[in-house]
Amino acid sequence: MKTWGASMLVLATLAVAQSSQSLQDVQSALQRKDYATALRVVRPLAQGGDPAAQTILGGMYALGYGTSQSYAEGVNWFRKSAAQGFSDGQYQLGTAYLLGQGTPQNNAEAVNWFRKAADQGHPGAQSNLGIMYLEGRGVRRSPADALTWFNKAAAQNEPQAQANLGLMYARGEGVKKDEAQAVSWYRKAADQGLAGAQYSLGVAYANGVGVAENDAEAVAWFRKAADQGIAEAQANIGMAYAIGLGVAKNPAEAVKWSGKAAQQGISQAQETLRGLAQTGSAAAQNELGRTYENGWGSLKIDAEAANWYRKAAEQGLAAGEYNLGRLYAAGKGIRQSDVEAYRWFSLAAAQGHADARKQMGEVAKRLSAEQVAQAKQTAKESQPAH
Repeated sequence: MKTWGASMLVLATLAVAQSSQSLQDVQSALQRKDYATALRVVRPLAQGGDPAAQTILGGMYALGYGTSQSYAEGVNWFRKSAAQGFSDGQYQLGTAYLLGQGTPQNNAEAVNWFRKAADQGHPGAQSNLGIMYLEGRGVRRSPADALTWFNKAAAQNEPQAQANLGLMYARGEGVKKDEAQAVSWYRKAADQGLAGAQYSLGVAYANGVGVAENDAEAVAWFRKAADQGIAEAQANIGMAYAIGLGVAKNPAEAVKWSGKAAQQGISQAQETLRGLAQTGSAAAQNELGRTYENGWGSLKIDAEAANWYRKAAEQGLAAGEYNLGRLYAAGKGIRQSDVEAYRWFSLAAAQGHADARKQMGEVAKRLSAEQVAQAKQTAKESQPAH
């Protein structure tokens, strides 16, 4: 479903296409993020009854652009626009009911307003109405009706509808299963930048479903989705770099992408990090330590975090040295020791780690001159080759 942010982009484009020079000025101001100017121009137009201006003003309130954020005030202006039969206003009001923002959540009302806008050809409303039918939200579940509305929206090049058609063909839901047709729809949406479709297309190439298997193509599409934050795509790229699947092996890239996915709790990424860590990658050891410390996914074991940070630190990785110092300072997963904390902070600081330098100064306040000297000597004697 579209969020307020996505909806704002839609209303700004569609409203201006059918409105005055003044609203085009509003659009220009919004594009350069001059919200004060946009608000100054659009407010009197909305107060004068222009439904396109009312929709834009509602979006500005919902997003807090140039004014205090208020979903309720946003809905107030969407309702005024919708009452005049303006499809963008109806679509936005439906979205408000769907999300329960500025008005009590009500799927039936969401369907009502999406239908009014969809009947006027609004592609976003048609796509959302299809989702409501597919999921049985506010209306009796009907894959056949979902297919109808997705097709109407897809015919207008609406990417989410295209992606949903791909899913229906892949599952054989409401239509005869056709994996090649699914790939065709995924591609249309992926080419427009829809992250979920890019990921689905990557999966199709990786598994040879509906298209010839091609690991390099799979990685290319996973990367596009990963760049937009799709955790599963990030995990797949991390694994590809770790084992050299469709791309040359690159441990640094494997750690980078697996780390991003692990932070979102993807177990596959955590296992990729573990494999790399066990082969001696200091960066992977440090990242795996972060996974254990922060409890991403099913993991949260402070002692294991300390164990992996130590392995990274003993290889001279500044981030590992710093993180191990933190755990010693806090007594987290390891016996508390300001002397040891100072030792590891000093090693990281020597490599230019700014936070380690700051923490070293804080820990020093709790140590005697003799203890500081001891920590410095210990650091000097155990300093790994950098």
